[in-house]
Amino acid sequence: MFIKDVRSGSIIVELVAQAMPVVPLLWQGGSLLEWVNHAKSVIEWLNGKLATPPTVLTKNDLKQWNNILEPVAKDSGSQMNFTVSEGGTVINQVFINSEQANAAQNGIRRQLEKLDEPDDHIQRKRVMIWSQTRFSDGGSTGDRAVIENITPSPVKVIFENSAVKKAMLAGNSRFQKQWHDLAYIVDVRVQTVRGVPKVYTIINYYDEDTFDPDEA
Repeated sequence: MFIKDVRSGSIIVELVAQAMPVVPLLWQGGSLLEWVNHAKSVIEWLNGKLATPPTVLTKNDLKQWNNILEPVAKDSGSQMNFTVSEGGTVINQVFINSEQANAAQNGIRRQLEKLDEPDDHIQRKRVMIWSQTRFSDGGSTGDRAVIENITPSPVKVIFENSAVKKAMLAGNSRFQKQWHDLAYIVDVRVQTVRGVPKVYTIINYYDEDTFDPDEA
């Protein structure tokens, strides 16, 4: 594809296929339409309207989006329009005003900061609840826990010291509930892959701060 025209004032980009005979195929959910839908989803994700991006975005991808949005973000009266059309019929259109572009750039900065975080870092005194565990002193196969402050999804858990796991699984005499129904305060080393938490290493456990998560 190539840019047919960039007009003065608001940025209007009309996408035109170089190989004209294949244009009818492209309008059936093909390349140009997919790209505009992808662009819309990326902007919505950066603006917090979508929980996850349409695809995994690298640092280079994010920087490219930042450059695309820069002219509109700088001009408070500007707007960027992506239009896919066949002849005179508009198939899809995406409008991005200056406020949305600024918000998206802020989202880009947050995502770049996350990607720049070390892949192995420690978070102190986080609330952890068990998702599942192997009731054993040794081994960590099957151990998974949720630390919502980091991610709401269960993550594989290992222990720097097996005595910590043993103490947690022993329960707490202050509560009527079983150990797996309690919430624990822990120091945790978070290992990530492409910014997504994959392994929690529990390095410390604050027994005195254990509590019942259902209590008001």
